[in-house]
Amino acid sequence: MVLVLCLDTSFAYARRYDGFGPFTVRDQNPIYLQSLSLKPMRAEVLPQGVLQVRIDSAYSNLFEQGNDGTSILDLDMELWRLSLNTAYGLRDDLELAIEIPLLHFNGGFLDAFVQDFHRFFHLPNGGRDRVPNNRFSYRFESGGQEIVDFPPADLGLGDIVVTLKQQMTGEDSDWPALAWFAQLKFPTGRGSRGFGSGTFNFGLGTALDATYKRLHGYFNTGYYVVTRDDALEPFVHSEVFAYMAAGELTLLPNWSLVVQLAGSTPMLKGTSIDAWNGVPLNLIIGFRGEERGAIGGGDFLWQVAFSEDVTGQGPSVDFTVFISLGVRFDLFGRARPVGDWLARTNLRN
Repeated sequence: MVLVLCLDTSFAYARRYDGFGPFTVRDQNPIYLQSLSLKPMRAEVLPQGVLQVRIDSAYSNLFEQGNDGTSILDLDMELWRLSLNTAYGLRDDLELAIEIPLLHFNGGFLDAFVQDFHRFFHLPNGGRDRVPNNRFSYRFESGGQEIVDFPPADLGLGDIVVTLKQQMTGEDSDWPALAWFAQLKFPTGRGSRGFGSGTFNFGLGTALDATYKRLHGYFNTGYYVVTRDDALEPFVHSEVFAYMAAGELTLLPNWSLVVQLAGSTPMLKGTSIDAWNGVPLNLIIGFRGEERGAIGGGDFLWQVAFSEDVTGQGPSVDFTVFISLGVRFDLFGRARPVGDWLARTNLRN
């Protein structure tokens, strides 16, 4: 009954039910985080002169083990990725963004809770009961050689990513909103601590938004070049194709429910261990919203979500809790709505 009421637009009373976009969280596998990959985005760009600052926090619990007789994988940790994300509207069709991530690895505290959760719902435990709780391991070896062996690490700088996005169409009755983007990752994270790959990465992609009443759809694709020059190089595909699809239901004018599926082709190779060279695929469910004009005339932005691996066998982490807080405002003090890109373009012309 609640869903029926939410979907019935007769309760809208002429209010707008805008979409807020997909969750801005990527796969949290620690080795995947060393390389550039898709961080979901909407096609809509910020208006010219508008600045958006957002802090994304993703806390993950991970347990992946495998042994194919030649290679041994042992990832057992809790990982925190905290990132500062800044975006600015250069023009009404062009946006520049920068992400500065921080990473933290340790044994954590959630292992007992995860095992109790698995037992309660009769889910597979994946071998967690064979090792002590809150243990830390970040190891991969092949052919008798240590390829990866990192100790726990306090919060440290990861690889900075710059994104340039241009919107090509605004949504109307015939066309969805469509944009292309280019990304460049800088080797600012220390490879010796597992914070980065030590190389530049490059990516190109597209973003599409479509709306029907209170329902909003978002689709991303991305092609990434992720070459390395260290011991992991023989075990990493040089090219990765990533994708994301999300559906959003606007429940109230200022918040909505989002269901999202995100994955990619395998980035890792060279073994027969599913947890290493399998397909990463994540299901993310949660809420996001905006309070327009809530902070000195600026907009307050928030996201809360939970991510779970879909296959249970690939490199996606067991689960992630994601929280994001941000603010958006016009640097020149102009009160202009976010969205309606096509209308803004027509007025400008």
